[in-house]
Amino acid sequence: MIDHLRGRLAGGGKDFVVVECAGIGFRVHVSAATRKELPPEGESCIIRTHLVSRDGGADLYGFSSETEREIFLATIGVSGVGPKSAIAVLSVLGVSGVLAACAREDAVTFTRVPGIGKKLAQRIALELPDRLRKVAVEFSSLASGDGEAPPSAPEAEAVQALVSLGFSRSESQIAVARTRQEIGGDSPSEALIRETLKRLSAPGGRK
Repeated sequence: MIDHLRGRLAGGGKDFVVVECAGIGFRVHVSAATRKELPPEGESCIIRTHLVSRDGGADLYGFSSETEREIFLATIGVSGVGPKSAIAVLSVLGVSGVLAACAREDAVTFTRVPGIGKKLAQRIALELPDRLRKVAVEFSSLASGDGEAPPSAPEAEAVQALVSLGFSRSESQIAVARTRQEIGGDSPSEALIRETLKRLSAPGGRK
């Protein structure tokens, strides 16, 4: 497997770049976010990669961060989502937007991605959070996406309290975000902790 490429950015287009390494140009499919973060053409760069085999060949996908790569891998693990759709999800929503949508299990957000209909969006919203937890991707960027409200101080305090009780940070962030939605964003940390513990302690609550 090709884990990463380090070389000169030799060109590219809207959704791909060419990285030249030792005289060989690798065509790498990238999200819009990764494309923006790469240096100008002619400069050196490093890009994390994942090779996807297909009939008649293989495609190389590139990422500006390990988190973006983990989200891509988790997304293509959802039934019905191919690598091109996964890259489209990252292009439209960005890393923070995907994490925010996962925290709320928000299927509507995923329908903003071209080619993803209502049923597939519901499947992504249901399955992707669990897949991301399995690879230890934290939902710490819930509010840095487009138009997302940042976590309140009580929410951050509630998350920290749950972590101290033995819950994982990602699990705590997801559960507290859901509780905040249900009981209101102005709730004090004590209420958030109490209601979130009820959620997590209920049968099937730790999903």
